[in-house]
Amino acid sequence: MGALIKICTRALEALSATILFVLTLMVFLNVVLRYCFNSGITVTEELGRFLLVWLVFAGTILAAGSDSHVRVDLFVRKFPRLPRFWIEVICDIIMIYCCWLIIQGGWKQTVLNVHNYLSVSGVPESWMYGSGFVGGVLVGAILVVRLAARVSSFRHPVAGEG
Repeated sequence: MGALIKICTRALEALSATILFVLTLMVFLNVVLRYCFNSGITVTEELGRFLLVWLVFAGTILAAGSDSHVRVDLFVRKFPRLPRFWIEVICDIIMIYCCWLIIQGGWKQTVLNVHNYLSVSGVPESWMYGSGFVGGVLVGAILVVRLAARVSSFRHPVAGEG
């Protein structure tokens, strides 16, 4: 299972790097075309938005997988082990609920926009909104696995340990 996760992580990192390269290239080409030839590529605004949304969700999935999301735990670290454990469990449950809301909203928007297309590129808008659904499912799955591991590995502290 660890090898599969590593392969998926590498693939997602490669996809993110590719998207970032394409976004950079589109901006560079548009700047050169605009200032040197007084023209531009019309599809870059739509594709840029589309790719940026997918890049954000890919980064979210990668951050969740490596447990590197931004969090402020300065206050929580001062608690003894047992209260800290329960705070972390409650936070995981709240984040899983937020993922559920993102999944629901992403799915509803995907279904609503199946027959709507971006005006210049012709890409279905549902592909853009599907990123929320995919991101919510994958981050939620990561959080559920992490919560299960946290709960199963917890050992009650002995008296005096906290």
